[in-house]
Amino acid sequence: MRVDNGAAGGRAEDSEPWRVCVLDSSGRTLGAGMLLGESTVLTCAHVVQAAAGEDQAPAPPREVLVRFVGLPGAPETAGRVRPGCWAPPLADGRADVALLDLSEGFPGVPGAPLVRLGAVRDRVVHTYGFPHPHRHGVWVNDAELAGPAGAGGEWVQLNSKPPGERVRRGFSGAGVIDKATGAVLGMVVTEYTDERVGLAYLIPVETIVRHVPAVARWVGEPPRPPAGPIVVLIGDRESAVVRDFLAQARRERRVSRPRAPGPGLGERLAAVVDATGKTAGEVAEHVSAGIGTEEVTTVLATNPEEVAVAVAGVDAAQAPEEVLTEAVKPLMDKGATVLVQFSTPDSPGVGLARRWEGERNARRLDRLALLVEMVDHEEERTRDLASHAHPGVEVPGHAADLRLRLAALQSAGEHVEPGRVRRALAVTERDAEAARLELIRLHTELDARAARHDELRGRLRGYNAKATDAGLMEDEELGELYRPAMAALAAASDETSVADLVERYVRAVRRRLEGA
Repeated sequence: MRVDNGAAGGRAEDSEPWRVCVLDSSGRTLGAGMLLGESTVLTCAHVVQAAAGEDQAPAPPREVLVRFVGLPGAPETAGRVRPGCWAPPLADGRADVALLDLSEGFPGVPGAPLVRLGAVRDRVVHTYGFPHPHRHGVWVNDAELAGPAGAGGEWVQLNSKPPGERVRRGFSGAGVIDKATGAVLGMVVTEYTDERVGLAYLIPVETIVRHVPAVARWVGEPPRPPAGPIVVLIGDRESAVVRDFLAQARRERRVSRPRAPGPGLGERLAAVVDATGKTAGEVAEHVSAGIGTEEVTTVLATNPEEVAVAVAGVDAAQAPEEVLTEAVKPLMDKGATVLVQFSTPDSPGVGLARRWEGERNARRLDRLALLVEMVDHEEERTRDLASHAHPGVEVPGHAADLRLRLAALQSAGEHVEPGRVRRALAVTERDAEAARLELIRLHTELDARAARHDELRGRLRGYNAKATDAGLMEDEELGELYRPAMAALAAASDETSVADLVERYVRAVRRRLEGA
């Protein structure tokens, strides 16, 4: 069933269109949730249980309703718990995670950008919930993460800042969004019921994945800042812009994004506009004419990295700052690469363009800092797995170098040219992303090997129990086969050699049992 409820209108360009409200069949608000994939919603299990009319229902109800709050029209659609993705709350509050399959897909809606960190603390966040009587939801802004809490340290304490709205009943299942980067760090799980203090708790993404492993496929990197790079060029128009325009556009994108098939970056839609003597409106018209108004609108909405525009002679325009704010900034905000050329460092408009460069660098620096934290966490958990299951495996150590590079960028300040900072940021971002993926691949490989070793250990012990039951404990040949197999498992030896030793023992036991 799907109902369009226009009363709860959203913004067409909502930065968090994945936010949803979970309701029962009568339309009663139960809590919040997050769209992950086009037809998958993450929420708390107790939110779904509440649809049955009691908090401790033995099984999830057959169906709940999901309403989008970050989209115009606020569509409602039915959702059911996905088989194998139900972790109801334990007696001490742990677990409490559910995935819902929607009856309809929403392929055009981006999912919540989940990121996995270690000890999540000292970060400023915001979240959106549905406490009574706010059917269409309210924000809690500038809340702070205080550190691990709850049973087994599974939760993170969330402190709301008085005197504003606080996290309370109706927020369960809501995504907790990092203010600096827009990444989702976890999900609100409960409130502290003392009305005098604004305490609540969230389940971090790491814990969510532990209880419902299927969520791991939607865990990724922090979202990229939506604005494209602005490149400030000082000097002669001909040498600064026209001659090397496409080369510079490609270079700006290449350092931060991998080359995709098809047209080169910045080559599909490119325009060079001379702003000399022109108004802001005339510059915007020339940009549209140079690219094609209908095409540029489409590409900016889908692949903004394919759009590159150079505006030369900005300081010679009729109103340089108007050209920047009315013709240049809208392109940047949509993700295009924009080069702006001025004659001298003191030309009109240079200060504003440099400020924008600095602001974009600051946003990317926030993202890089979170990425480095993520690499640090991936290293820690991969080393922990290796030390327990694969002592001989060497885990790459990228985090220390990345932290040094991050510190250098954070201390660059105004004395370093913004373009140099931007390029160094892009390279360090790329290296951090590659390091994280390398560690995730290694952890996945080690985890699979550990699971295989556990399977072989269980097989070895099972056949050893059969041998014991058959009175074969004194069989010397079996003992000679059992001991090296168990030793190889304990040493986490090569999987092939371990499997061979285990199978030799298994075959010997089978022969004894068949002979008996």
